Amino acid sequence: MAKARNNGTCKDLTLRLSDLRPSDWSDARERQLKLKRQSWQVMVGNTIFLEARNLAPILGCERVYLKFEGSNPTGTQKDRIAMVLADQAVTSGQEAISSATCGNFGVAVAYAARHYDVDAHIYIPKKYEVPKDRLKRMENFGAKVHLVEGYYEDAVTYSSQQAIENNWFDANPGVNEVPELSLAAYGEIAFEIYRELRRVPNYVFVPVGNGTSLAGIYAGFKKLYLSGKTMTVPKMVATSTRRGNPIIKSFKENKRSIVDLKPGEIKESKINEPLTNWHSFDGQIALDAIYESGGFAEYASDTKMMEFSKLVRSEEGLSVLPAAASTLAVMQTLGRDGFIVKGTFVAVLTGRDFD
Repeated sequence: MAKARNNGTCKDLTLRLSDLRPSDWSDARERQLKLKRQSWQVMVGNTIFLEARNLAPILGCERVYLKFEGSNPTGTQKDRIAMVLADQAVTSGQEAISSATCGNFGVAVAYAARHYDVDAHIYIPKKYEVPKDRLKRMENFGAKVHLVEGYYEDAVTYSSQQAIENNWFDANPGVNEVPELSLAAYGEIAFEIYRELRRVPNYVFVPVGNGTSLAGIYAGFKKLYLSGKTMTVPKMVATSTRRGNPIIKSFKENKRSIVDLKPGEIKESKINEPLTNWHSFDGQIALDAIYESGGFAEYASDTKMMEFSKLVRSEEGLSVLPAAASTLAVMQTLGRDGFIVKGTFVAVLTGRDFD
């Protein structure tokens, strides 16, 4: 039988598989998994959604709302998919999860792996300027961090190879069921926005690197539309750095098919690092979402990202990652001096601080 440790407060009731008879093992494991799922579903998602009354006049937009994913455990929307993938790894009977990252996703995977008691192997390109606090946080969560040669895309390839060789769960974009799970996880953001507004916003601005978040959010709104709950979908707007993102470049060149950049086109900085890549793994479905929704894609400079990161903190009290503030920098370009753009605008933002 399972033993419960009583420390006098009745708060620490631990189910230990080592105490079980073999015949009880399967049922106990399922109960543990159920408890873990229930606990992370409380911690992740249903993030802060607020009307930015102070920012709206500065941006020149009638009604501006902020969907702040910084209230997730590690500060970004990446927690949504990381937990799903860690759950999938355990369900598949694998004892480790492998992924490449430039920072945010690695922290989320490390956190999710610790929650599910599996090992995490995180692969990071040596040349990328990943903030030391994020590296430290991955390690503090128990992840094994591997620095590898090449670009992010090379790290993805190597990480996937290691997953195959070691029978680890491959959490990299574009492999196995990861794309479908990612779209479903990020689609929850659309459902949450709809529940808060009780209507569909006119525009949703999303920072893009691989494009997965934007594609998933649009898929969520499209699901609401196809189910008859809404009469329309929002215009999806992709924002990123002019120093290396194929989604933005492909759209601005009026291309319907995503076109990779040359690796040498990437100009990474500490500010734009989450947004840069020469190959966006989910870039095509993100590009399709932009065109299908009647949206657009635009660049933001490092200077503007920093400016709006500081502005949203001073005006709305949110500590926002500068790369995510590209949404607000681009939103401001819609208006003209002295004019207010009518409609409802939503910016998806991630957290700045990781300490």
